[in-house]
Amino acid sequence: MASISGVNVQRLVGLGQRRTPYISGSMTSDYGNNHYTFSPATRASFLQYLHDNPNNRRISEAERLNLIGWLTNPSAPSASQTESSRRNYVRKSFTWDKHSQTLISLGKKEGDKNRVVVTEDLILDVVERVHIDHGHPGWDTTWRAVHDSYYGILRADVIFLLKQCEICAQNPRKRPKGSTDLVPKSELANHDTSALMSTLSIEDLLYDPYSTSGVPRDDPYQGGRY
Repeated sequence: MASISGVNVQRLVGLGQRRTPYISGSMTSDYGNNHYTFSPATRASFLQYLHDNPNNRRISEAERLNLIGWLTNPSAPSASQTESSRRNYVRKSFTWDKHSQTLISLGKKEGDKNRVVVTEDLILDVVERVHIDHGHPGWDTTWRAVHDSYYGILRADVIFLLKQCEICAQNPRKRPKGSTDLVPKSELANHDTSALMSTLSIEDLLYDPYSTSGVPRDDPYQGGRY
């Protein structure tokens, strides 16, 4: 199984190749089985949430390809001094692993883990897999597990999705204090995210256990674009 400095990438590679809910055979795109966490309605709602709540710390597929291009063709001329500076920064902060075809965010200091870069279209699948693998834990445990191995996912994204976990919703002991019931499926089906977003406090959206500012200390963008 492929790994890069402790980061398991085989599952993410499978996701990237198929662009469907698939990881290591334990979850398929068949929502009718017993291995799902997020319903098709939640998937649709999350897409709307991403559209309504853009953030520079997420990575689109187009941006991923741009980063890979800069890393694999360093001699290509830059269009401007700004782009040249960004390229230099990217080469210090990311690497492209040819063997696994995976973009990696490098640890900033000794002891920091390298993390797999996740594009927006794979956020839900990665969070779902991590949440299942860890036995459907709470927000903070899931977030720490996601943050330790993956780059490009916000804590607010994890919270949004875990509030819709149908397994956790069936077990009140797994619900975080102050959490509410699931948003009715009729609202999710209509791509209405306002009801769910209203249950996320400012602290939920901004708090990050790795930083008092809400921006992870090792986030190379520090809230901005590379």
